Amino acid sequence: MNSFMVTLLTCSVAMSVLAFMYLACTPFLIKRYSEKGLYYSWFIVVIGLIIPFRLRWNISPVFQMQIGSETLSFAQEVETVMFYTAAPGIPWLRIVAAVWLAGVIMFLSYHALKHYRFVKMTKRWSICTTDEQTLDLMQALKKEMGITKRIELYVCSSVGSPMLIGLVKPRIFIPTVEIAHDELRYILKHELVHYKRKDLLYKYIVLAATAIHWFNPIIYVVAKEIANLCEISCDAEVVKNMDADTRQFYSEAIIGVVKYKSKLKTALSTSYYGGKNGIKKRISSIMDMNSKRAGIAIVCVTMFITLGTGLIFAANVIPATILENDGTLVPLRTIYEELGAEVEVDSLTQTVTAVRGDTTITMQVGSNILSRNGEQITLDVPPQIVSGVVVVPIRDIAESFGIEID
Repeated sequence: MNSFMVTLLTCSVAMSVLAFMYLACTPFLIKRYSEKGLYYSWFIVVIGLIIPFRLRWNISPVFQMQIGSETLSFAQEVETVMFYTAAPGIPWLRIVAAVWLAGVIMFLSYHALKHYRFVKMTKRWSICTTDEQTLDLMQALKKEMGITKRIELYVCSSVGSPMLIGLVKPRIFIPTVEIAHDELRYILKHELVHYKRKDLLYKYIVLAATAIHWFNPIIYVVAKEIANLCEISCDAEVVKNMDADTRQFYSEAIIGVVKYKSKLKTALSTSYYGGKNGIKKRISSIMDMNSKRAGIAIVCVTMFITLGTGLIFAANVIPATILENDGTLVPLRTIYEELGAEVEVDSLTQTVTAVRGDTTITMQVGSNILSRNGEQITLDVPPQIVSGVVVVPIRDIAESFGIEID
């Protein structure tokens, strides 16, 4: 758990830097690249937040040690054993892990309860649409877009704007305001685009990333930016190849149906109310008829940088060997595994115990006394902590197990 928490926090910081840079560049990128490309580029960042582990690159020489006729090799990339300076008897990292886990549970519970209440409210105050003209329009749009799954359409007095909810049983809700038939066509098409692009699944994944990094304020800014781009890119799909007059008509339809704010909302829907600034951005994007690039380059660059954050993760990996007072120190996990010994670590007392056959040795970080089956041996160089990783004198360890080093 200790190693996981360090990796998680490192990931959160590294991805926050990437997200901040992306947010800063977005006003310039959106003028040249499609909203859809920017929208899906954020998906890579979200996945990078959910999966904190990265590839590492081994860039240091390999150290070799001759034991009799065998040669043992030690590369830079090793499985580390982490120790942290803390007040005696206080497992700070375990406390941090417990607080983090409690936060995740509370965050998910809050949104699950909020979604449950929203679904319950819509069941109570919604009526399934029976208007033949509206249903025919819905079927015609589904056929035009290649959608075969059953999607139910409801009119609900408790929603302030059209929305799509339900991954397994998708349902579209529209508010109880009078909507012209021509406007309804674009409104329904907008929600069907959300369905076809699997935007609800995207929202679930964003919510999962937010839950994991609930302590990081940047993640909430990222989630809001993704929600805005979701609507803007969906608008772009609806008005694709349309003239200025039709875009103007669609803009007026949006203003007419999103001016009311729902009292109860859920993050697991396509409901949108971004305030006046959000509406202005949407209208500006809808009326923008300039040709833009697809954004594949942005997706590739984002993926490269996300994978490249593995260099940051590897920054704390120490060299394969450290020389001090004519003694050679190596990461303890490396030497013990190469010698076939089983290792137990007590992070609180910073004590390491290794067992190989009938031999048991115990040592403590900072102490030059090694215990071998109860016999105390003085070390030339005591075990140390370097970048949070414990390193031990290789010669003393090997000889304690009865192995001579050439």
